[in-house]
Amino acid sequence: MKHAKGLFVKVVDSDDWIDKSAGKELLNTIKTLEEENNQVDLVVTNFIYDKVGVVHKKVMKFPFSLPKNRVITWDEVGFFPPGKYMLMHSLCYRRDVLKKSKLVLPKHTFYVDDIYAYKPLPYVNKLIYLNVDLYHYFIGREDQSVNEKVMIGRLEQQYRVTKIMLYKVNLDKVKSKKLHQYMLSFMSIIMTITSVFSLLSKNEYWMKEKTKLWNELKKKKRKLYNELKHSPLGVAVNLPGKIGNKMTVIGYKLSQRLYGFN
Repeated sequence: MKHAKGLFVKVVDSDDWIDKSAGKELLNTIKTLEEENNQVDLVVTNFIYDKVGVVHKKVMKFPFSLPKNRVITWDEVGFFPPGKYMLMHSLCYRRDVLKKSKLVLPKHTFYVDDIYAYKPLPYVNKLIYLNVDLYHYFIGREDQSVNEKVMIGRLEQQYRVTKIMLYKVNLDKVKSKKLHQYMLSFMSIIMTITSVFSLLSKNEYWMKEKTKLWNELKKKKRKLYNELKHSPLGVAVNLPGKIGNKMTVIGYKLSQRLYGFN
């Protein structure tokens, strides 16, 4: 990103790909908006969970959350239902936004796409949603970073990303109430993922780290802690005892089937 010279930045992982016709529509939209001096800071598009062995691929769309083909501010966004978030695969940022946000991703670390989809958002003033299936997110390989076993083996990196998101972004300074609520909901998901995989590891060290993470947040950011801990997901991942842990894991498995991730 230090050397990027383009007007916008679109990240594509090495095993993912972009639909050609949708890509042209994205570029044409940006070009038209620039010519009309109707500049946006972010273009949101759909992405496809291109999972190995699945015939009917799940498409992540946002028609009920974002007005289509219209430049808007955060105050005009709708409700984002559980499981639907603007991940890296959906986002095409104006390069200046990434510079203003001082986005720096930790080296040699997986899951930094969550930071990318989170930290720059307060610097976005105007955005537009194109209801096109642009990004093919290839999942389902056994060696993939989002594979369950691999994620458990990389929990240290998951914790690193989670702490950066918790402590390098001040949600109290986010002016738009709707953006604040969206980012809080997104952070709740990240805390849930970190907590659930700590339980899935069945490793005493990571189970203690889960408790330590929540207690540390309580000391450093009491308001954020209360908001996350008392959210539906926060309650779910902090159910007491072994039975509570089992219920949390069961809830995760059901969500996995419902939304098709991993």
